[in-house]
Amino acid sequence: MDDAWEEHFAKSDDQRERYNCQIQDMLTNAQLEQDYQEYMTLVWDAGYGYDSAAYEAYWKRALMYYQNQSCPKS
Repeated sequence: MDDAWEEHFAKSDDQRERYNCQIQDMLTNAQLEQDYQEYMTLVWDAGYGYDSAAYEAYWKRALMYYQNQSCPKS
């Protein structure tokens, strides 16, 4: 009789672990989607529409410009 209960609870544990993994995957996907939407909102608000490559290129050029500026010596 004890073996039957152990088998029953082992199956329940397996199902719980599987569902937990699926829930974690869904939460991760939801977070990734939210991050993407927030990023694309930044791109849109900056005036680039859906062109995230142009947005990234702008920031890359801006960073290179400021890195190449010489600092005034005191």
